[in-house]
Amino acid sequence: MAKRGAVLAAGRLSAAIAMLLGGFLWAGVATGAPPEKPQVVIAVGGKATLYYLPLTLAERLGYFRDEGLQVEISDFPGGAKALQALIGGSADIASGGYEHTLQMQAKGQRLQAFVLQGNAALAVSLVKGKFDTYAGPKDLRGKRIGVTAPGSSTHMIINHLLASAQLKPEDVSIIGVGTGASAVGAARSGQIDVLSSVEPALVMLERSGDAKVVHETYTESGATTVFGGRIPSASLYAKQSFVQNNPNTVQALTNAMVRALRWLSQATTEQIVAAVPPEYTLGDRASYVAALERLRPVYSRDGRIAPEGVTLAHRMVAVHDPSVKAASGLDESATFTNAFVEKARPR
Repeated sequence: MAKRGAVLAAGRLSAAIAMLLGGFLWAGVATGAPPEKPQVVIAVGGKATLYYLPLTLAERLGYFRDEGLQVEISDFPGGAKALQALIGGSADIASGGYEHTLQMQAKGQRLQAFVLQGNAALAVSLVKGKFDTYAGPKDLRGKRIGVTAPGSSTHMIINHLLASAQLKPEDVSIIGVGTGASAVGAARSGQIDVLSSVEPALVMLERSGDAKVVHETYTESGATTVFGGRIPSASLYAKQSFVQNNPNTVQALTNAMVRALRWLSQATTEQIVAAVPPEYTLGDRASYVAALERLRPVYSRDGRIAPEGVTLAHRMVAVHDPSVKAASGLDESATFTNAFVEKARPR
């Protein structure tokens, strides 16, 4: 116990040093005018997941505060619920999958992503007892599939896989199981046959022998197999009107997020783990570390959204979303902007 305590203490000390260095490295960033809306509500679907690690770091390291913002983060079971909060007006910003901006434009709602946290880092796992009966997406027919929340990114990848096998959404049963411990519990209790989720839940189930990943998008080869390449996913997005009416607020949010991304790219695994709340490891620190190492290449280093990734995401969503497929005039360029990321770069 004493040794473990010493390791944790050392990790927290190194995290503190890295935070200090991060502050020095950030000197010279354009701060601009004070935010129009200093109190901001961000809705997120599964804050404790590694999918949204940059958001957690920006909060925990005090970067939002440094930008003159008081940020309240409202956590939901999945990205679709965070989107609902944004559309309904209970949140100013959503931390969620970029692809929601495409879907909502097809439905007449203008949303705009302004800083990328990372490319798609999704995976689909078979629950124990189903390993030997799966040869490909066609075998998803009739399965009970757990997703974070219906309509979320974890649901979209299932719809995409179904479409690739000429199956329909109604050929499976979709069950919202949330993230983290609730997703792990659903898999271990036999509630579901398949789990589409985000880390660290998947690594934990793999390491315990309770599930096996059969499709993933966190490696270059995996993303190419599933989507045809890397697509942007976890991002901060808002109603286009909010972005236009509150540019200083959006710039402040972007400054904090880009600073967190740079810290993340330079920090050690120990420093990162020391910076997040202990409960985020779900009582299995080794699995959390393994999941973090798996996902590090997925995180953005500068928050920029690549136009070619947007086009690929559009093509992917159109495969399984009839409204996006039918929206011939959908304007990709209106779904994102890199203007704030460009201004957040150090001088």
